[in-house]
Amino acid sequence: MKTILGISLLFFGFSALGQILNPDDSLKLYKSEPVPVYTRDYMQEYNRLKILIVKVYPYALYAADVLDEINQNAASIEKRRKQNKFYKDSYQNLRDEFKYVIYEFYTSEGRMLMKLIHRETGLTVYEIATAYRGKKNAEVFELMGKIWDQNIHEKFEPNGKDKIAEHVISDIQKGIVPFNDQVVILDKDAYKAEQQKDKERKQQRKQNTKEHNKKKKEQERAARKDK
Repeated sequence: MKTILGISLLFFGFSALGQILNPDDSLKLYKSEPVPVYTRDYMQEYNRLKILIVKVYPYALYAADVLDEINQNAASIEKRRKQNKFYKDSYQNLRDEFKYVIYEFYTSEGRMLMKLIHRETGLTVYEIATAYRGKKNAEVFELMGKIWDQNIHEKFEPNGKDKIAEHVISDIQKGIVPFNDQVVILDKDAYKAEQQKDKERKQQRKQNTKEHNKKKKEQERAARKDK
C-alpha cells in the first residue's frame, strides 16, 4: 500500500512539475519604454515655463511663417534696390504687428519670445533686424532692448539651459499640453483699450481689498465688544 501510494505521489509530483515547466504555461515577458522620473524642482520649472511658452509660442510660429513668406517673395525680385525696399517695408509691417503685442508682455515673456523666434527661424532678433534693416538700425533696436531689459541676441539652447523649455514644446507637439496657435495682433487703439481694462481691473482689486480689510476690522471690533 505504501509502495502504491509512493508511486502515485511520485507520478503526480512529476505531473505537477511538468505543468510548472511547460513552456506554454510559463510567464511571458513584456517590454515597455522606460518611464522618466522628474524631480520636484524640475516639474516646478516645467510648469512655470509651460505658462510662458503656451502664451508666446504662437507669435514665434507666426514670425517664422511671415519671414519665410518674405524671403520667398523677395527671391522673385531681381533688382537689388527694389528688393531692399521690399525687405524694409516687410520688416516695418512685421515690427508694427508685434510692437503693441510685445508691450503687453512681461519681461520674462518677451525674453522667452526672443528665444523661441531663434528656435523657429535659426536667427536671433538682432540678426533678423540686421538682415532686413541693416546693422545701424539693428544696433538701435539693441539699445531699445536694453532699456526694456531685453537681449535681442537671445538664443534657444535645447540641449543646454533651455532643455526644460524644449521638453514643454515637445509635449505641445505631441498634444500632451493644450495649445492654441492663434495670434492676436494689437493695433494702437486695441492696445490702449487693453491698458484701460488692466487699469480698471487693478482699481477694482484695490477697492475689493480695501472693503475686505474694512469688514475684517469691523468684525474684530465686534468680537472684542462681545468679550
